[in-house]
Amino acid sequence: MKKTQCISKKLLSLPLLLISAFPAVSFASGDTPVSQGLNYITNAMYGTTGVAIATIAVMVVGLLCLGHVLRWSALGYTIMGVSIIFGAGSIVSGITSLIHK
Repeated sequence: MKKTQCISKKLLSLPLLLISAFPAVSFASGDTPVSQGLNYITNAMYGTTGVAIATIAVMVVGLLCLGHVLRWSALGYTIMGVSIIFGAGSIVSGITSLIHK
């Protein structure tokens, strides 16, 4: 094995080691600037801003498909992606309900 591959594997395993060694830090909660920023992004993504961006994305890809610039599968992928993003909460709760019976 090359030396760079060995070093990269060690660097990739370092965050997992830190998370397992300090679980209180990895699941920390509180009102920090980072959590406020992430909450802002999440609220914007699932609020009216996110819905408007998703609507425009589907419209643009649909028009590109009508103009034969993109394949129709691109429109399907776009709609599937938007559905997964906005349905992520339902998907996760469905998976966890299967696991935690």
